[in-house]
Amino acid sequence: MDPVIPHVIHQTWKSQTVPSEFQAFQRSWIDHNPGFAYRFWTDDDIERFVEDEHPALLPVFRGYADPISRVDLARYLILRRFGGVYADLDFECLRPIDGLLERRSFLVGLEPEEHDGLAKAVERGLSRILCPSFLASVPGHPFWDHLLDRLVEARHCPDVLDATGPFLLTRALASYEASHAGGNEGAAAVTVLPPGQLYPVTKDDCWSGRLFDLVFWEQATRDAYAIHYWQGTWFRGDAGRTPRLPDRVTAVVTNDTAALPAASTGAAGRTGDPPLISCLMVTKGGDGGRTDLLSLAIGSFTRQSWPNKELVIVCDAVVRDGDGAEDPLDALVRAAGREDIRLVRVAGPGRTLGELRNIAVDSANGVYVCQWDDDDLYDPLRLEVQHMVLARTGAHACLLGRWLIWWPGLQKLAVSRERYWEGSLLCEKAAMPRYPHLRRGEDTPLVERLRQTMRVVCLDMPRLYTYVVHGANTFATDHFDEHWQTAACRFTGDRYEALLREMAKRLPIDDVRRHGRAMARPGPASDSHPPSDRTGRAPAVPASSTGAFRKAKVLVLTPVKDARSHLPRYMRLLDRLDHDPGCLSLGFLESDSVDGTHPWLAERVPALRDRYRRVTLLRRDYGFHPEGPRWLPAVQRTRREILARSRNRLLQGALDDEDWVLWLDVDLVHYPPDLLGRLLAAGRDIVTPHCVLPSGSSFDLNSFALEPDGERPDHMIDGLFQPPRGVGRRYLDSFPDDSAVPLDGVGGTALLVRADLHREGLCFPPYSHRGYIETEGLAAMAKDMGVTCWGLPGVKIVHADR
Repeated sequence: MDPVIPHVIHQTWKSQTVPSEFQAFQRSWIDHNPGFAYRFWTDDDIERFVEDEHPALLPVFRGYADPISRVDLARYLILRRFGGVYADLDFECLRPIDGLLERRSFLVGLEPEEHDGLAKAVERGLSRILCPSFLASVPGHPFWDHLLDRLVEARHCPDVLDATGPFLLTRALASYEASHAGGNEGAAAVTVLPPGQLYPVTKDDCWSGRLFDLVFWEQATRDAYAIHYWQGTWFRGDAGRTPRLPDRVTAVVTNDTAALPAASTGAAGRTGDPPLISCLMVTKGGDGGRTDLLSLAIGSFTRQSWPNKELVIVCDAVVRDGDGAEDPLDALVRAAGREDIRLVRVAGPGRTLGELRNIAVDSANGVYVCQWDDDDLYDPLRLEVQHMVLARTGAHACLLGRWLIWWPGLQKLAVSRERYWEGSLLCEKAAMPRYPHLRRGEDTPLVERLRQTMRVVCLDMPRLYTYVVHGANTFATDHFDEHWQTAACRFTGDRYEALLREMAKRLPIDDVRRHGRAMARPGPASDSHPPSDRTGRAPAVPASSTGAFRKAKVLVLTPVKDARSHLPRYMRLLDRLDHDPGCLSLGFLESDSVDGTHPWLAERVPALRDRYRRVTLLRRDYGFHPEGPRWLPAVQRTRREILARSRNRLLQGALDDEDWVLWLDVDLVHYPPDLLGRLLAAGRDIVTPHCVLPSGSSFDLNSFALEPDGERPDHMIDGLFQPPRGVGRRYLDSFPDDSAVPLDGVGGTALLVRADLHREGLCFPPYSHRGYIETEGLAAMAKDMGVTCWGLPGVKIVHADR
């Protein structure tokens, strides 16, 4: 049996005090790989290790003039001795890496092709560059000794890159492969990964600030297990650790004929203090559950990098009196404890939003005013970037041409279409027209007036502003549905989660999610888990919430055995689905039946083909007729192996051009007509509802989230984890208040899978894959592919009693 790469992660730094900007990257390796051990090495640890383990190399180790060479040598020696994974501290893990390590004995990644054209690589005639920032190997891999020989030979090279770094590594592998021609396989093999898996971005992408563009980041990291930020602290010093503005931005100036604003031109040319920017917030206060949103908007202001600013909060809500409790808004302002935050109370409610905005402008002390809504999120660089663009273009006003729109309740994120987004306005106060006295839409006429009479710059940097759709916005739900449909980019499922993790580095994303229940509910269209009645049947969601998905092409697949008595009800439930039948295809695989299941289906195929898009009926007997109940542990391995083979054969024979595959049990007794729409609306690549018995208790014990301690080896029977019910696993009935839950295992009672995942190799393993088989094995395999399975506790379907 070939050796395996140990599940241990090694990282190094000068001391135990890791710089704050690297701590999140460090945690990412631990968080994404909970089954891995973690070992941290300081310079002192490395020195002792070399002294104890490799005294013959001490003269080489201590002879290096540059400390990074000693770190390079140390990483090679550590992996040669212990094996495992080494990652630089400026490397961020994006998803679990265990699948990357399987069946491999040595891993190294290629730098981006753009690096091949850099001067030093061209001078040395290198056509590719291997990077030592991420390495993984088994202990004692033969390449290490080959590399160390080359390293000793190169110890006097003046350039670190040649002495111990990427160029040495690249040359050493070339000579290793030449000396092992035809034999570089198995335990001796070295696997070279393409740049997209470990090094998806270039040095210039990082150093120029291009990664600030979320769309670019998302596209670059789709296939990546990790991302290297090329901080280069060993040669760039603190410059490599200082956040910077993007070098290049896209901005369009309108109305070039307008006179240049004196204030803006002067601000651009002054060398003294930056001009004061007044951020203007109009709010109704903390009533209606908006206190949390207000707090986040105030926090966005305090985190702005622009040093000279004030926040003017205008509120016309009646102050609470008589109950002794402090008004929520007063409490927020007091808790902030800042002189640059002012609260302006307007006596008497009833004023329009336009009137209140004019009061805010009149109360501002700044040279510039900036609209600052009380329920949105703002990047810390918003004021700095917008003012920089405004000043450099000599404009009166700056608006964003695109921004982010986030639906936390629906778990959707979009980059908007292009337009002048009024809420992003930063404008010279002297140039501001008056807002019309409108209760909503008051800023649209004002922006149109600015565009007609003033010099306005439109900046394309969506990350500066995140509009939060929470259900109590000024506009109704259908207004935002239109924005979703017309968005430039839309993200759901795993890419949605990846983007939120990236945004959370700069915005309080987790706070919005945590406080979501205190906000106004998004309304029926975004309520994915209505309360169920005592029968376990979930009330149907109004059609408006799922109608947008009725045209998706879906293949419904059902393996059947001795199902004759269940099939009439199965067909009735299928017929009640509110999905367009012209977009539904059906597939059945019958095996080992003795009750006439196959003739019953074959007789009805012509009628089914008249109603549905396509119908496939397959047959395959396996000769499996166990004695006793099918759920006994002793027969699970054989039963589920055959079921996995049936599912894979059915998938292979029935899948055509469909977008989704819905695996559906034949013995369900109830599901709501909008089941498919609700699963699609969840926006997940793999999703399953909560399958219960008629009594209301959970039926599907294959859908579970593992407890932190994971599975216990003593619960493995026939190579499969089969713990007693509830031991180490939490089922969907454990999450009654959650709309969606990440799962470690899934069942097949109703399982929706994006069809492209199946096309890319996701199947139902008919063998033990990490201790799991069939649908649970599919979940483990999906995790290896970087895809999370999700359960919807509030979407309930009912299974027949055993």
